Amino acid sequence: MSGRRCAAHAAALLVLVSGLAGSSTAEADPIKTASVELSQATLFYREAGKGRPAVLISALLIDSRLWLDQLKGLSAQRRLIAPDLSGFGFSSPMNGDKVSSQRYADEVIEFLDALRIREPVDFVGLSGGGVIAALICARQPQRCHSLVPISTVFTGALDPAGVRYRAENARTVVIEGKDTLFRRFNEYIVGPGASLTARARYRTMLEQTPYESFVAFLTTSEALQLAGVPAQIKVPVMIPVGQGDTVLTPAMAEKVAKDFPDARVVTLPSAGRLLPLESPEELNRAIAQFWGEIDTRGAAK
Repeated sequence: MSGRRCAAHAAALLVLVSGLAGSSTAEADPIKTASVELSQATLFYREAGKGRPAVLISALLIDSRLWLDQLKGLSAQRRLIAPDLSGFGFSSPMNGDKVSSQRYADEVIEFLDALRIREPVDFVGLSGGGVIAALICARQPQRCHSLVPISTVFTGALDPAGVRYRAENARTVVIEGKDTLFRRFNEYIVGPGASLTARARYRTMLEQTPYESFVAFLTTSEALQLAGVPAQIKVPVMIPVGQGDTVLTPAMAEKVAKDFPDARVVTLPSAGRLLPLESPEELNRAIAQFWGEIDTRGAAK
């Protein structure tokens, strides 16, 4: 091979290697992880994107891995932050032997302060995470820009039958193991069309939750006064609901929406309760459109 051909070959190889390096950088996982020290806990969190902050609060018994598809899919619009609440994921153990939504609201507020987030936040929460987000918006409205509660029920304390069912599950998980509880939950938490990958991630999060956190959650029957909370939330609210959600059905979601001053319901046809896992693309589109409308409305003022 002549010197000229060798030089050309080397240049082409350099371009190829440079292109591969650029591709690797472009396709690198945009999700960053970190932890922050609070007064009574160390919280692990995942973060992606830039701009206005959006905080994603998981249901209890699971953690921020719930939101992996949202952290990737919505990072062009927001600075997305998903903490593991204490007692779950990679954060410190739970403070106390019972779950308290009010205490978790305090924890998230302290978390925002630790990250020096002062501007209003777009909150997204699943189930108990939606309750925590709503409590923050009601207590400190200056912190809230919008709210997306997913499969969140605002009805307060459980009835006696519900208390007994949860207590039975607490005993089951300790005596028989998390696998038994997963099998029970798997029957109604996700829709029949949920992918194996969605079920696998849900199972992973359950299996890595400490037994003490299961007991604290399942033996708690806190009587939160939630009936008046929606009326206190003046910011735009979107309630995504899975057609197959048996905890908060589409009809129930429509009734809940009427309690908010400014709320809408978006139904996703092929999902159960775990929308972020079961229908991530559809949920991302709904949230992106919702945030886009809010941004446009704000820019027009």
